[in-house]
Amino acid sequence: MHEPEVYDVWLMRVEFPDHPGVGKIRPVIVTRVEGDRVSGIVVKVTSVTTWNGPGDVPLLDWRQEGLYKPSVARCSQRFWFGDGDLLKYFGRLSLRDANDLDAGLDATGDIPPHRQSRP
Repeated sequence: MHEPEVYDVWLMRVEFPDHPGVGKIRPVIVTRVEGDRVSGIVVKVTSVTTWNGPGDVPLLDWRQEGLYKPSVARCSQRFWFGDGDLLKYFGRLSLRDANDLDAGLDATGDIPPHRQSRP
């Protein structure tokens, strides 16, 4: 099993913050890994490429990162993950997308990650 690392792209069930317990499985990008190596923070990835608010980062190298369609990282939508939450490893961000992601995280630095409910 691949341990999560910062800038990894994974598949994870992401809860809608305004509807606790309801969510969908989607790509996410790891932005922080805790010392236990099985928990941390991710940002949501969407294929809705028209998002362009603060912290919305177009992933220019989406194909090489393992994604199936053009995508945007939504740095304003952060989520905690724990052991077993990351379902499938897709790939790793390119250097230019990682740099853009860092800028998006800086632009939305004061937004706390959402803690998802556990079934």
